[in-house]
Amino acid sequence: MHSIDIPELNKTLYMPSDLSECDARQYIEMSGLMYQYQIGALSYEDLRVHAVYKLLNLKRKQNPNQAVEEEKLDNILAISKLIDNFFTPTETQMIINQHYINNPVKSYSPAWKRFYGPLDGFQNVKFGEYVTALRIFLEFSANPSYDLLLQLTATLYRPKKSFHFIRKMHPKYDGDCRVPFNAYFTDKYVESFKYAPVGFIYGTFLFFGAMQQYITSAEIPWAGKVINLSILFDSDSKSTESEHAGLGMDAVLMSMAEGGSFGNMEDVMQTPFWTIMLKMYDIRIRNLEQQKQFEKYDKHH
Repeated sequence: MHSIDIPELNKTLYMPSDLSECDARQYIEMSGLMYQYQIGALSYEDLRVHAVYKLLNLKRKQNPNQAVEEEKLDNILAISKLIDNFFTPTETQMIINQHYINNPVKSYSPAWKRFYGPLDGFQNVKFGEYVTALRIFLEFSANPSYDLLLQLTATLYRPKKSFHFIRKMHPKYDGDCRVPFNAYFTDKYVESFKYAPVGFIYGTFLFFGAMQQYITSAEIPWAGKVINLSILFDSDSKSTESEHAGLGMDAVLMSMAEGGSFGNMEDVMQTPFWTIMLKMYDIRIRNLEQQKQFEKYDKHH
């Protein structure tokens, strides 16, 4: 978090250093600017200036004194350089840094109805909605379309369960206030999200992408141990997208259903995402151990 002192006003403003430090309003505003930059509607220099105003919640007001106005613009340009921390430069463009697993926008009301999204780290995400969201995410990465962004948002953000205030007191409450994922209702939800700002819609895509990076590369603490889920993905793959495509989550869904460990297909779809991932990790570890044993056996025979 950057602190910016304004002696004239005896005031200190605080500006996030990346998306992980944004509150809900800042995240939506910044994601909207990033979307405009990604589609070529906004230059990087203009993005930086707009971002300063949005992140600091400043209002644009022209000062009649030309000298004061020029000094103000110089200060804005100087502060705008801090926006570089949101990106990693490449030869062709600036790549958005997505090193966070917290969802800055837990809920949103695009019109008259409030929708609730994933908790931090996908704590309440079920495997079925993840597989569906991943499919849309990959399709957008290959063929960008705003309609796909709406579908992704409508998959992850859903209305609250009826009588949730009673349900959450039940011993078997799973911690998810959202109605269960059902692809049949996705198009209905999409209609509501057409009224949402682009920053919220694209911000959902960015959060899902951040979680994908985390899942495929991070060392995750679990039950007193540290596990690395990267062993589930193609080790020779360089891009996140090809890693995900190589994993074949749809095949995993069918395989788990055929195995019967979590019940039929519908049961597997309603199983918590992390439960399935840990099961896959356990299976992968066992397979690697067996492979080592076979290789050891072959060397001695």
